[in-house]
Amino acid sequence: MNAMKKAFALVLSLCLLLACTACGGSLSVPDSTAPSEPASAPEAPADSAPQARTVRVAGNLSGLSLDMGNEFCDKLEELSGGALVTERYLTGQVGTNDEDLCIALSEGNFDVYLTSDMFATWVLPEWLGYANVAFCFRDAAHMQSYWKMLNEECSLNDKLVEQYNVRAFVDDPVAVRTPRYITANRKITSPADMVGLKFRTPSVEGVVASWEACGASIVPVPFGELFSALQTGTADAQENPTDMIQQGGFYEVQDYLMLTGHQFGAYIFYANESWYQTLSEEEKGWASEAAASGYELFNVKGAEQDAELLKTLEDEGMTIVPAEEIDIDAFKQAIIQPVLDKFKGTWAEGGWDKIQAL
Repeated sequence: MNAMKKAFALVLSLCLLLACTACGGSLSVPDSTAPSEPASAPEAPADSAPQARTVRVAGNLSGLSLDMGNEFCDKLEELSGGALVTERYLTGQVGTNDEDLCIALSEGNFDVYLTSDMFATWVLPEWLGYANVAFCFRDAAHMQSYWKMLNEECSLNDKLVEQYNVRAFVDDPVAVRTPRYITANRKITSPADMVGLKFRTPSVEGVVASWEACGASIVPVPFGELFSALQTGTADAQENPTDMIQQGGFYEVQDYLMLTGHQFGAYIFYANESWYQTLSEEEKGWASEAAASGYELFNVKGAEQDAELLKTLEDEGMTIVPAEEIDIDAFKQAIIQPVLDKFKGTWAEGGWDKIQAL
């Protein structure tokens, strides 16, 4: 009988051993002399750190806008002490079409996207239309006030979150692009000089309406074909910031640059809302501060670059016509009321006066 018990115990022990081995475990025998204590997890080494989390940042950027994107990434990593590490897709690696990239951010394909005002145009078209009217903004500071108003009084971020699951970093000043100027092969100082001019502009309704009100004939030429259009006379004149004028080589086919400063654009950091809500309050603060740092870099360097490029373009042979020689008031009188009448009932009622009062 004892022999049978011993044999059964041996078989049972072998079965337990095989079961533990099959599960990747091991069989241990407790020490009956050791005091009984509740099990506890092993302590982490004193020098261990939490695993860094990745933030995917996208854009289709170059020049100063690329510098701004990198500043955001660098600052976010610095403020977080490495807890947030950026993956940078800033030069079009994930796409070059702004509309597609906006939708991709909305769907969470990446976390942060630096672009222009397209998202805002989608949710507040009745307000963004005004921004495309020539001479809407006095200067860059005026446009800063406009974006602050859009968020605080027109519910920009509430609408973005509700409709597209994104938010804009507009608590601090945004990045304002340098002003747009007119170039032509003749000096332009009043609306009378625009009559019959074959004038290339972006195909944006407020822009087109502004210059048509001056008597210009708008020519819809893609930017990549603009040099050739100016060279061959398909277009007589165009308007752009200095960096685009220099980049396009328009100084080779245009004699005059008029400092009209008639329009300003903006760059905005947008975040996917689902990602944003995974951040702690401290991390949200870091993201906002990183965006503000990028905006500041762009605004400071942009103003410096604008002055430098005007000098470069002058050295290339262009005649710079200062604002003092241009009848800005006459342009405003020719443009503003006709454009407001054209879009009455489409844009926000009283919006122009509200913007001008900022």
